[in-house]
This record gives sequence, C-alpha cells and structure tokens, in this order.
Amino acid sequence: MKLLKKLTAALLISIFAINSISSASLAAEKIDPSALTGRVGIDVSRHNGVVDWELVSEQGIDFAMIKTGDGSEPVNDAFEADMDPQFEANYEGAGNAGLKRGVYHMCSVRTPKEAIKNAEYCLKILDGRPLEYPVAYDIELPGSFAGGKENTTAIAKAFCDTIAAAGYVPMIYTSADRAKNDFNWDELSDYKIWIASYNGQITPEGKKELPADCDIWQFTENGNVNGANTNNGKGSCDLNYSYMEADSIMYKTKAATLGIKETYTPSYSLSPTGSTDAVSFQSSDKSIATVSKSGKITAKKTGTAVITATCGSGCSSSITIKVKKAPAKVKLSISTKSLKAGKSYPLKVSFSSGAYSNKLTFSSSQKSVASVNKDGRVTAKKKGTAIIKVTTYNKKTASIKVTVK
Repeated sequence: MKLLKKLTAALLISIFAINSISSASLAAEKIDPSALTGRVGIDVSRHNGVVDWELVSEQGIDFAMIKTGDGSEPVNDAFEADMDPQFEANYEGAGNAGLKRGVYHMCSVRTPKEAIKNAEYCLKILDGRPLEYPVAYDIELPGSFAGGKENTTAIAKAFCDTIAAAGYVPMIYTSADRAKNDFNWDELSDYKIWIASYNGQITPEGKKELPADCDIWQFTENGNVNGANTNNGKGSCDLNYSYMEADSIMYKTKAATLGIKETYTPSYSLSPTGSTDAVSFQSSDKSIATVSKSGKITAKKTGTAVITATCGSGCSSSITIKVKKAPAKVKLSISTKSLKAGKSYPLKVSFSSGAYSNKLTFSSSQKSVASVNKDGRVTAKKKGTAIIKVTTYNKKTASIKVTVK
C-alpha cells in the first residue's frame, strides 16, 4: 500500500541533507489522527508488526483495512504461504477493539482470468468472516497496467464480480493518477473506490482536490498511530478518510406542498462533504405520498405525509409533504402590465380552491422584449410586446401581456 514510499523517502533524505532537519523535526511532521475530523481509518499488514488495537482505538481510529495476502493461492505450498502473517491477529484485534473492518488483497496478475484466482484466494483467507467495510483489490503493480486501460478494467471487474458473488462489497484501490488514466469507470460503476493521493490536504474536504471521486481516501502515509506504526513503532502508518458513513443528512427544505399526481425530488446534503453513504427513503403514509428508491416523491391523494431519508450510518432527515387537489385552472393576478425598459415585476400566481402546483414553468414569447426567470419575475428589455405564460405540472396555463415602453 506504499505507492510512493521510495520516492517519498528519497525526497525526505534530500530535504534533510540540505536543511539539516533533525529526527525530532520529522516526528513533529507526522499527523496525529486524534486531531482529525471525519471518519479516520488505517490500513495495516505485516509491515505494521503486532498491532496494539486497544491503543489504536483510543486515538480516534474508526475503521481498519486489513491485508489478507498477495495474489493467488500457492500451488505447491500450504495455502497460508502468501497470506499476510498478521491477518488473523489484525482481524480479531480490530474487531475486539470496536473498529469496523475491511480488507485488501494485492493484485499480482495481468489477465482477468488470473484476477478471479486472486479473488478466490482472498475469499479462502476470509473463510466467511463478516466485514463491516469492503474487500478491496490493491491494483498498483506495473504489470497489471501493461495490457492497457480495458485490460486493467477487466482485471478489476473480474475480481470484484467474484467478491460480490460471495456476498461481500467489492472495492478497487489504486493511486489517483492510475484512477484518472488507467480505468474505465463506466464499466466499474457498481464498485466502491479507494484512492491514494498525498496532495498535502489533511481534512475530509480535501477530497475535492482529487482527480477522481472515491469512497475512501488514503491521504497520507505519514500518520503517527501509536501501536500501529511501522519499523517497530519508529516509522509511520497510512491514514484514510471514509466517506461511506455520513455523519449527518439534511433536507434543504423542511416542507413542500404538491398537487395530486405531481412529482417532486427534494434536495438534501450529506456531511462530510463528498460522502458516498447509501440513502434510503420511507413515507409515513403511502396512500398520500410515495417515495422511490432515488428519493422522488409522488403525491397520491389529499392529506399530509412525512418522507424520511436515512443514511446507512443511521442518521436521518425528514420533509413534510402536504398534498392538495390538482389545479383545475391557474390564474395570474393581472392580465396586462406596462413596464419601462430595465424595470422588473414579480408575477403572482393563484390556483382553484384547495389546489396547488409546486412546479411552475414560466416562458416568454419574446425574450428580447421581456424575459422571465424561474420564480416568475419579469424583466423589461426593450420596446415592444411579449406574452408571459405560466404552466402548472398538469399543463394548466395562464398568461399576461407585457408592454415595454
């Protein structure tokens, strides 16, 4: 998982030689995970030695990605030969300390057929163990990219499909540069993505600086995680942000009124920024308003229903939907209006008794004379006449004649 280890080490040596930076200064540059916000995790293998998971959990670590092994099952050796020697201890220790667990398996192949064997070996090592986080395919060795983008994509797909068939959540791990240039993500849209990019950002919002989107971001290899640092505690540890578990979800509006048979998809936001957590939706009364898997609400009959959006992490937000009758007609408060060029006027819309339309579409017959925005504000442009029309969701219309002097 140390994609830039040798390069980073060489750069550090050069910097130390030029600036005579002491080892104490290097230690000060390490990142303390307890000072970070968001969901922070580590990835570990035999290089991290015997991990003190209780100590790790006390430093604000939420999850761990644990190495299973390398490549495919050995032919002539015991199946454990290429299994990470710390896998079982790390799996048990992380779980006992209350951390959520995922795993990663090193890709060592050049063809999709061989990738399936990698997946089968990974599954054999897992032996049905439950996971809270995905099974990631660590694709970083040059040989896996030698056959070109489509071949690398096929390698990733073959592994992930095999993992998914076994009931686990598949994921692809690679560098930001490889993610940008060496995968066809349209063919891999069903899989989660873990990207390594050490771009100097150390907050969850730094994800927006990445050249590709992701579900986990490995943002540094210079974390200072007591109990999990490499080199017998003298080294460092990879740190990651997870965007798979939202801290909060919030509808941007708390209430809306619809007409019968009208549809509406209210906007919502997840925190932290860039969260990829799954969201499910539920209606308190499906006879009044239903909601689809994508969050689209459909008004069924008059009344009130509450729509609740819930993240996989458990946080939720609600919007109250009031359903009225579909408009039999729509009216504008005036039928004609005179304006001087440069002036504007807000249109006022009303409906037949007990009816409503949340969606209103405004249009102008002569935009060069008078324009109208999405909220119904008319702006006079130049001398002439224009007809401004409003249309409801159920195609009822009303219009006003605007004369620009």
